[in-house]
Amino acid sequence: MTLNLDFSFFSVVCELKGCLYIPETDLEDMTFQRIVDDIRSGQLENVRAVLEYNPSEGWCSDVTGDVLTALCPEEDADGDPNTPHDWSDYRSERIDGRLAGVSATVAA
Repeated sequence: MTLNLDFSFFSVVCELKGCLYIPETDLEDMTFQRIVDDIRSGQLENVRAVLEYNPSEGWCSDVTGDVLTALCPEEDADGDPNTPHDWSDYRSERIDGRLAGVSATVAA
């Protein structure tokens, strides 16, 4: 099995009794649609944030709003597709490793 780190992975931050944690997920299940399906089916509860990241490129983004929009498309049925919805308490800007103060060395 070959590991490809130049891929967008998705992690969910959940809360349990005041503690934040990231549920264990197999790499092949760390896709956008799988995360949406797991939240919809109740496999993931008390979701606080959903993060998309690419280890090879060294970036991470908060995509909680995108996931909630996929979960609740009726909320966008107000007729104006340009109406912004801020579903998350987190900022939606992309933060790379350099900006976060993390240095990384990747061997090819």
